[in-house]
Amino acid sequence: MCTIRCCSFYCSHDAAMLKIISFIICFNCVFAYFTLSGKCPENVTLQEEFKLPDFFGKWYQSYHYSSDGQQQNNCSTLELMTRPSGFYLNQSRVDRGLFHRYSIGKLDINLRMEDAARLELMFAFKNAPRRLKTRRYPFHILATNYNYYATIYTCQYSPLIDKHFIYVWILSRNPILNDVSKELAIKPLQKIGVDSSKLVKDDQDKCVPKYYEDVPVEPTTFRFPVPI
Repeated sequence: MCTIRCCSFYCSHDAAMLKIISFIICFNCVFAYFTLSGKCPENVTLQEEFKLPDFFGKWYQSYHYSSDGQQQNNCSTLELMTRPSGFYLNQSRVDRGLFHRYSIGKLDINLRMEDAARLELMFAFKNAPRRLKTRRYPFHILATNYNYYATIYTCQYSPLIDKHFIYVWILSRNPILNDVSKELAIKPLQKIGVDSSKLVKDDQDKCVPKYYEDVPVEPTTFRFPVPI
């Protein structure tokens, strides 16, 4: 009997310790990810009279900014697509120069013209726990002329530590963004408190990866699917 009770005690103790360790790891990840103090920028002016049909097609990520300093991807592209069930965005990239990966999210379109640039991306994962099956993230268009450049950003806030995370895409219709378009693209960054000197130029080398993924994976630019 003592052996059974002792076993039960140690098993429960081990389970509790595992939960504590998992919480500590998660908490540390939150601190590493959410690095900017306070809430997300408020009352940000977005692209006026945004026209989604003109935004369709392939975009190359020329520059990016990640407030947590992540530098995992190169040769990144975004492409809007149509499917029978709606409009989707395919985020394709090469991770660490080795793995081709992509994430496909469904676009939630705002029907009010004044909020047309305030899009949301919804990712669905069939095998995830119920709370994590559907995940929604902001995807806001700061500026675009549709033919040359686009500036997009997302922001996530953690009430747990009162900090937020920002990711910025500076996109180009061509693999190389011309200087004039770049200057126009970075103008809106002051609206969200991002220093344009901190933009990182995308590496367009090694765009033929060694390995390919046959199924979509989680997007690296949206890391926490539930409020933390």
